Amino acid sequence: MMKLKQILKEFTDLNFEMKYVKDKNPNKVIDVLQDLGFGLGRGDVAAANKRLKTYEGGKMFKHMQYHVVQGKSDVYFIYQTQHYLRDSDVDVTKVSVDVYDDYKQKTSDKRTEIGNVLVPTKKFLKGLSRLNILDKAM
Repeated sequence: MMKLKQILKEFTDLNFEMKYVKDKNPNKVIDVLQDLGFGLGRGDVAAANKRLKTYEGGKMFKHMQYHVVQGKSDVYFIYQTQHYLRDSDVDVTKVSVDVYDDYKQKTSDKRTEIGNVLVPTKKFLKGLSRLNILDKAM
């Protein structure tokens, strides 16, 4: 039997459209990411949205992964979709954040959605490297 963590999560979108990556509760997501120690702000969200919009209608590669991270008092599920092209530095990732209602060491434990937001990939990955990661699938 193949485990979920062993499956490569990538696909190609041949006609990329922004309507599928819209922000949801971006201020709440940024507040959580800042509390976790990410060096991201509201200006980064606007810049990432503007940058990604320039690729609309073309081909876009996407890589998905998740991390379960320990915050000061809560545990969060962070799901990311990195947008990239081989010949261009897209540098935009869609980040979705949920908070666990009661984390018991299982990724599938019940959680509540906070929202999602577009951010610069390099800044997001730098912040992620500083966190206490409890579980991940890459």
